[in-house]
Amino acid sequence: MKYLPQTLRSQIMTSFVVCFAFMAALIALNYSNFSRLSRSMQFFELAEGLNSNILEMRRYEKNYFLYRQNFSYEENVTFTNQLTLTLQREKETLVEAIGQKNFDLFEKYVREYTELMSRLHQSPCEADGCAELQSLVRGVGQNLLTLADQLVAVERRAIHGLLQQMIPLPLISLLLLVVLLGFVIFFIGEKVIRPLARITREAEAVAQGAFERITPYGDDKNEIHHLVAAINRMVGELEKRREQLVQSRKIASIGTLTAGIAHEINNPINNISLILESLIEDEKTMDDAERRRLYQEAMDQADRASEIVKNLLEFSRASHPRMEEAGLEEVVDKTFRLVKNELDLHHIRFIKEVKADFPPLYLDKSGLQQVLLNLFMNSIQAMENGGELKVVIRSAETPAEVRIDISDTGPGIAPEHLNQVFDPFFTTKKVGVGTGLGLSVSYNIIKKNGGRMEVNSRLGQGACFSIFLPLAGRAIEEG
Repeated sequence: MKYLPQTLRSQIMTSFVVCFAFMAALIALNYSNFSRLSRSMQFFELAEGLNSNILEMRRYEKNYFLYRQNFSYEENVTFTNQLTLTLQREKETLVEAIGQKNFDLFEKYVREYTELMSRLHQSPCEADGCAELQSLVRGVGQNLLTLADQLVAVERRAIHGLLQQMIPLPLISLLLLVVLLGFVIFFIGEKVIRPLARITREAEAVAQGAFERITPYGDDKNEIHHLVAAINRMVGELEKRREQLVQSRKIASIGTLTAGIAHEINNPINNISLILESLIEDEKTMDDAERRRLYQEAMDQADRASEIVKNLLEFSRASHPRMEEAGLEEVVDKTFRLVKNELDLHHIRFIKEVKADFPPLYLDKSGLQQVLLNLFMNSIQAMENGGELKVVIRSAETPAEVRIDISDTGPGIAPEHLNQVFDPFFTTKKVGVGTGLGLSVSYNIIKKNGGRMEVNSRLGQGACFSIFLPLAGRAIEEG
């Protein structure tokens, strides 16, 4: 196995070379068989010609014996000369076919036949004086005919045998070709199609937001191995960019909330300042109970400001997703507190409904808060003149899931845009208002937690984004 080529290119080239060699060998074998058949047919025609020549020669021989006509003798001599010329012209072919010994014997019989016919023609042959000479001529002529018949018979058998060999050759070639084709298909399937199909499947998971490394394949010299390594490097970079993108979205969201949060923090600070002024001015006239009440109120206002800052820092902190148990209602409430001032500024009424009791879910709490914040901010930006933002936590149609519906009374989404809202950089907002990354990031975060997102909307009737999260089991943890 170590001598086999390691690269995919070399393996494919080797396969095609083997196929080409097989086809070349098959063509060469067929060419050889047809060449042999052609030569055998040509020699068979030559043997038939010799046989016909000898038969004509013997026919005129018999006529001469019967009638002693010079015409018969002359025709006999003509065919005898044709036989001699044929032997001389086709000597190499005949020697190759019947061997030098048989060819020499053929020539010897022709010479003897020629001499005997000449002697017979010159003899007076009164009464039966030529009987012995005629008998010799017949014997030599019969020997020539026998040799010619044997030559025809041998060549006929050779042609028959060659045809018998060639008859199964196409079937055998077809079977071998099918086997070779099966090997090539198996090779391409195992070495190319199957690895690419696996890469495609695992790349689909990457496209859905599960940044898992693709399993390495084959020898490190193989092109598919290099492809997998390149894709894994790309996946690593994409995961880093996604984390940066999530963080940038958080920063963008914080920027949007800055004004409202500053106002939100300013209120408890002003309250603390007023309480301290009251304590300083009325310290001597104020009883202990009133003083303790003011102290407690100041502490409550400080805790309020601290909680706002704590939520903001916790949300904006860059960190890897941390899987932990979290209550959905708690996450919704925390996100609501972040956008409360924005809701008040835009005159938007917030409604929360919990239609069933659910145990804490094992998920990325910070990621879910990021998703809810993106959806809340989208709804706030869609309802410029006020409206209603409603969050409903309820059981999904599938018993193993919980559903969170975030709906608003904004202008809604056009039907032709519904299939694009989760695509990166797609946005229906005005230029400069949105980047088109919030919903794409949110979709990937929910996918990472083992859930899914859907959207339903009609123009003029608002939009409803639904988050489905698994109740049982654990979502995919970060490696």
